[in-house]
Amino acid sequence: MLGPSRVVRDGRAITIGPHRARALLAVLAFTPGEVVSTEFLIDELLADGNSKNPKNAIQASMHRLRTTLDDNGIPGGPLVRTSVGGYLLALPRSAVDAHRFEGLTARGSALTRDDPRAAIPLLEQALRLWRGPALTDIAGGRRCESQAARLEGLRLGALEDLYEARLAVSTDRGTVAELEQLAIEHPERERISELLMIALYRSGRQGEALAAFRRVRTWLNRELGLEPGSAMRALQKAILVQDPVLDGRSVEIHSG
Repeated sequence: MLGPSRVVRDGRAITIGPHRARALLAVLAFTPGEVVSTEFLIDELLADGNSKNPKNAIQASMHRLRTTLDDNGIPGGPLVRTSVGGYLLALPRSAVDAHRFEGLTARGSALTRDDPRAAIPLLEQALRLWRGPALTDIAGGRRCESQAARLEGLRLGALEDLYEARLAVSTDRGTVAELEQLAIEHPERERISELLMIALYRSGRQGEALAAFRRVRTWLNRELGLEPGSAMRALQKAILVQDPVLDGRSVEIHSG
């Protein structure tokens, strides 16, 4: 689900079509091993109300999904099962990339401050699972939209944890350049800009670190009518006075 949707078996990728069958599989994959009610699927996939017989429409999509799987050597019936009141995807959570990503991210994030060297490979492994925007080819309803937004937020959080761990170990030009790009793409994520400010300061670029603060402050004022959070303001003051704590390897960022 972390990119264009597909099923992979023995290294071979299978694209599911048409779009409603893809969306059906995605919704079942949100909670693999659990029954998803037919009413929920109707609400999520047929919210436009254009279908005269929504239950038949869901059954037709299920048939197309199973047929596509069967045609590619994957037993569709045993994998996507009919149950009382709905359907379930008969897979463990670890078979879905989004759930693997969440598991790796949780483990890596828990180690970010206490053991950053151990956190780095876990977070890098998690982020390598992404092939594009989550659920990018899924035309579902509110649940699909909220899941895509939630996964994107988790991806950005994992990136923030990764760069915090890297800064705790070392600062190099590659890290600075990558953080600069992320800060441009996501000015609303103060934590990214805070990490950039620390990376720039440790690279001997105090003026650029302060310029990064001003850039975010201007954006927040203009777009949201807000001031930077307390953590970013405290970091700016520490940079202005060249606080020795900024030269240490421990990075403490707590803003949202």
